[in-house]
Amino acid sequence: PFPLPPQNKRRAIASYEAHNRNVRRAVPPARLLEYNVKQGWEPLCDFLEIASAECPAGRVPFPKSNSARAVRWQSYSAFVGPLLLSLLVGGCALRGAVRRVAAGRMRAVEWWRLRKRKESSLGSMTNGSKKRS
Repeated sequence: PFPLPPQNKRRAIASYEAHNRNVRRAVPPARLLEYNVKQGWEPLCDFLEIASAECPAGRVPFPKSNSARAVRWQSYSAFVGPLLLSLLVGGCALRGAVRRVAAGRMRAVEWWRLRKRKESSLGSMTNGSKKRS
């Protein structure tokens, strides 16, 4: 489905499992929590050493934001967000480049006009001196 490219389920699962193996190898066991959201607040509070009085378990329902609608929105925003950002940044860069080119061109035109004025004033001075002789 748009905007995601076609998925290869076996490759996606293999990649996910390889990632988890790499994390298990890289992170010391005392600093790693293998967690399933179905477990709720308690394992998180225990791992983060949050006192049971401060743990939201029992008081605050555990968030469930993995609905199909939320996942669809996340996939769209993962595609559209960077696209808009690149257009914005690219547009600003392009606008800046156009301004620099225009400013450079204006300086070149001004330089050319000044040069012509100097040449014409020098020419009139030399022409005027020739007339006097």
